Amino acid sequence: MTTTAEGAPQAGVSEGRSSAGRSGGVMAAVAAAMTLVLVLGYAFIASSFTIPSSPTRPVVSDAFSPFFSQRWNVFAPNILQINRTLQVQVQWREGGALTRSEWIDVTETEFAAARGVPAPSRISKNSYNAAQAFLTRYQALGDDQRERVRDTFIERVDGDEFAPMDSEMLIDEIDGLGDDRSAVVRYLRYDYMLVRFASAFGTAYFDRDVERVRWRIQHDRPNDFAHRFDDDRQTDLSWTTFGWRQPAAAPTDEVRSIYDEVIERYTAR
Repeated sequence: MTTTAEGAPQAGVSEGRSSAGRSGGVMAAVAAAMTLVLVLGYAFIASSFTIPSSPTRPVVSDAFSPFFSQRWNVFAPNILQINRTLQVQVQWREGGALTRSEWIDVTETEFAAARGVPAPSRISKNSYNAAQAFLTRYQALGDDQRERVRDTFIERVDGDEFAPMDSEMLIDEIDGLGDDRSAVVRYLRYDYMLVRFASAFGTAYFDRDVERVRWRIQHDRPNDFAHRFDDDRQTDLSWTTFGWRQPAAAPTDEVRSIYDEVIERYTAR
């Protein structure tokens, strides 16, 4: 006589273990597909940034540059050979007379606050990046135009009163010294940005109502490799200095508050 075990599955009925196995297989396939998409996405973004002639770089750069970027001047043969820093000087009224500050090395102040920090904020390169971008636009001008923009952008309006030069008149004047009006406009946009930055930074740094600002780019060429341990410099420091600018408006209370916190964080004052 044949006996059957109690609870044995009937013929043609799937066991629970087989169903669970199929479910696990589907989850593994989904995980593998997601992993593959992430890896391919990362490879696409990385290759777009690291291949200088990549046609996809402009599109990818707009979206990912704040988080992931690559400068080719850290590699030979176009290795960066000059260190540049942005330095600012301001003026304010004291007893009716203009008082001039010393030069502030904004870039060195930012770098000093980031030394020894394993993962510093990208804002610590704020003025360094600004100096590089500003010089690029400055160098796109002609020789006569460069000489003009290194002069002041302030005009006398009434007696001893002064004001910023009208932007349209300034564009026409500088454009008349060259043949690329768009380069003039690009330069002046960055010039105005630096006016506002220098005004806000100087106001917070000196705790004064800044009336005029100017800046200069310091060029520091390190000794070559064979003389890297020498105490004497092979090349003297040099500067590109720009004339006085007068901000069209003082920094708002909100901006002053932000820069007060920045100065406190950078200088521990």
